[in-house]
Amino acid sequence: MGVDSVLRGFLKPGAFRVILAGLVVLSHMSRFDIGRPAVFVFFALSGYWISRMYEEKYRNYASVSVFYLSRFLRIWLSFAAAFALAVAAYAAIGDPPGLDILWGLLLFGIATFGHDPVGTAWSLDLEMQFYLVFPVLWIALARWPRPTLVISAVSILTALGWYLSKSLDIKTMLPFLPSFFIGIAIYRLDWRPSGRVAFAGCVAFALVSILLWATPYFHAFLLKTETNPFEGDLFGQVWIALLIPFIAWNVHQKGGDFDRHLGNYSYVLYIVHVPITIVAGTLFADEGLVFKLGELAAMIIVSTVFYLLIDRRAERLRVRWLKGHIAGLTARNTLKEAPPP
Repeated sequence: MGVDSVLRGFLKPGAFRVILAGLVVLSHMSRFDIGRPAVFVFFALSGYWISRMYEEKYRNYASVSVFYLSRFLRIWLSFAAAFALAVAAYAAIGDPPGLDILWGLLLFGIATFGHDPVGTAWSLDLEMQFYLVFPVLWIALARWPRPTLVISAVSILTALGWYLSKSLDIKTMLPFLPSFFIGIAIYRLDWRPSGRVAFAGCVAFALVSILLWATPYFHAFLLKTETNPFEGDLFGQVWIALLIPFIAWNVHQKGGDFDRHLGNYSYVLYIVHVPITIVAGTLFADEGLVFKLGELAAMIIVSTVFYLLIDRRAERLRVRWLKGHIAGLTARNTLKEAPPP
């Protein structure tokens, strides 16, 4: 059995996203600081899938509003439900948030101003910012495709993002633009590495991770109990770059209906697990293995119910609203193009 067959059997796109969400969950349940690098991989995957969807689907529409409405509703509808449930859960355990928490429902700006009962919405804010600027990025890439210009522009924008973050405490997607551009580049270059190359990337990532763990100076990048010697998010993006061959291989695999459900389920797990951790920690003093296993079981059960009863219904509602919006645009365009009587 070849490397391609082994990888395909266990790591289709949806399964890979569940693993990434699981790493975020593990990070919030332990002292291991492995959640943010997993989010950076999510950003790279987003760069690929948004590029593919925009080029093959949304660019066919005359109005960019179709793209914006579709992407916003896909993120926001389930987020809003998780937001409301989290606030209700905190109120039920005697720790109701103030009314200012409602500002978080806007999602935009939550990475900067907080108001996040979900606990992971900072990355959703950055994701939405990426969606907002993506059509402009796509046009710019089409007009200025030279690699040196692209690399220079990304570097300047990334530096601007770090300045805004460190000097003005304004959190934008710009510091993480390299992670998003990993996925964009994979799509534009149509890079399809073999399973062996993807496996080699995973081995390199594993070896570097072992080296980090074996070197006390770098422990802070893996453990929450220590202070990073330099910017952890910058290091994390360089670290996950070793997985670029695997990411490029993974996005080209055919997953099927069940794997598609796994990919969608990973988003639900991502947005519901933190409130469960907080509620469980408040209600139960035990922090042993049995408690952790029970906490994990509660996350799986709650996220599965949420996925079936809320997220899937929200997705059907999104599709219905999107079709109505497209129909309205079509009707208006038809009226504009109709000859005068």
